[in-house]
Amino acid sequence: MNTFELERKKHKEFYLPFYQEKNWIVHEDNILKEIKSDWDVRLEVFAGDIKKVDEKVRKGEFDDCLIEIIQDIKTQNWGWLFGDKDWVLYGSWANIETIRPSSLYLIDMLQLKQYIFKLDGFLETLITSKNWGITWNIIRTWGELKSIAQKII
Repeated sequence: MNTFELERKKHKEFYLPFYQEKNWIVHEDNILKEIKSDWDVRLEVFAGDIKKVDEKVRKGEFDDCLIEIIQDIKTQNWGWLFGDKDWVLYGSWANIETIRPSSLYLIDMLQLKQYIFKLDGFLETLITSKNWGITWNIIRTWGELKSIAQKII
């Protein structure tokens, strides 16, 4: 199963039921429509409070967050750090066969951008070619992001 199929599978089997558990209403779903966008769903999380949410699926459980700054170096596409979204729901599955993730973090994108743009000096990064292309990520521990990312699961 490739990354895109896995993301669609977890969207259907976990994220959509999770939104129902939280009484969040899906107003628009770009994953089911298979539309490439900066965000996956528009959710009403409280009366009239709409959030654009990007869902992440990571295989394995780690104490860090890979923050995608460049999605593909060859095509010069920006990563998920940029773009128009309010939240990222970052799920990690220690066992990809389970429905619920082993951890789930809600990341406030405005706070994350402010934090990243203030960083200075040497940063730990990771370049990988597993997904869209050659992707460049900044690595931050969840401890470093504790005021930006709320652990939900």
